[in-house]
Amino acid sequence: MKNKFEHILLSLLLGLSVLLGLTFWLNITFNFNIFSGNHWAELSKLQAMHIPISSGFYVSIAIAIFIFLSGLFVIYGDEIKNIRTHKHTNQTTINEIKKTDYVSTTIEQSRPPRLNLPKNISEIAAQKNAQQQNQNFSKPQQDDSPSMNPYNPILSDIFMSNGYVVKKNPVITGFTPNLFAIADDETLWIGGVDTNVETMIRAITKLQSVFQETLEDIPININAFIIDTLNQIGQNDSVMIFKSIDNLRAYINQNPAPEITDEKLENFDAYSNYIDTIIQYIKKA
Repeated sequence: MKNKFEHILLSLLLGLSVLLGLTFWLNITFNFNIFSGNHWAELSKLQAMHIPISSGFYVSIAIAIFIFLSGLFVIYGDEIKNIRTHKHTNQTTINEIKKTDYVSTTIEQSRPPRLNLPKNISEIAAQKNAQQQNQNFSKPQQDDSPSMNPYNPILSDIFMSNGYVVKKNPVITGFTPNLFAIADDETLWIGGVDTNVETMIRAITKLQSVFQETLEDIPININAFIIDTLNQIGQNDSVMIFKSIDNLRAYINQNPAPEITDEKLENFDAYSNYIDTIIQYIKKA
């Protein structure tokens, strides 16, 4: 504040000095008083009548203005430099922030290094508009959407109510499950209603083959189940058999998905994205 006040006083002093100097010079050289209104009026008439006026008169005024502006530049020179330096520093900081944000965003969107996907999976995942041919072992053209299969929304509700993330039902070796869900620690649930046991085992084998092909040293824990509403399937070591929806609901209520902590959130997001890619890939495999 003190410096600004000093600059103002110096500017006023400079202006008065230049004005007094110009007044003295014009008086002794051209007998012209810049503080006289009559003199300015007479000058206007001479200009209007196109009467030649000494060029030294205008040169004197121009020199006085130049001296005044030069003095202002000297007074405020340091402040102007500081403004330019501050502006340059701010622009550099902004560029660095933008660069940092870009790098941070790129890192956040990158898949963790432990998920090693082949190139063909990424290409197939981009084909999101390709038609899917969904079928059940007894219904070749069955649609797996909730509006077409009444079991799908029921199973989805059971699992989502217990913390699982329900995915779109994929087509695996010609079989479309009624449920496809994931949980933390690379856990996968696949389920069908009145599905043939051999059909479910083939789907499990295919999934395991794809997981081994696309991941290195990261096992995916597959939990498979069949709801046998027709009471035609016996117990099986590879597939859990439930005789009704209520039996499955009671079991899942007792075995909810583990809570995803902040430390595991990033890894779970990567796992979830990986499963989305596999769903697109496996129908072409």
